[in-house]
Amino acid sequence: MQTISKVPARSAIIAVMLLLAAACSSHRATYAPDGRRGFVVTCSGLLNSWSNCLVNAGRACGKQGYDTLQGSEDDRSLLIACK
Repeated sequence: MQTISKVPARSAIIAVMLLLAAACSSHRATYAPDGRRGFVVTCSGLLNSWSNCLVNAGRACGKQGYDTLQGSEDDRSLLIACK
């Protein structure tokens, strides 16, 4: 009778959790209605929160900052324009 090792099963579960956390936060380049460079930031998934969206928005525009044009905490998405 073969036994399944618990170590590979744990490693697989951890890998899947990390993929879910990393893959669910993203930003896509776009332009704001006024012509400025902007981004659509989405942070869906169980392990992401509204604060993840705000951090991701900050990283997208860097130290110049951003203006929030549209945002929804319910579906965790933002349309931002870099300053």
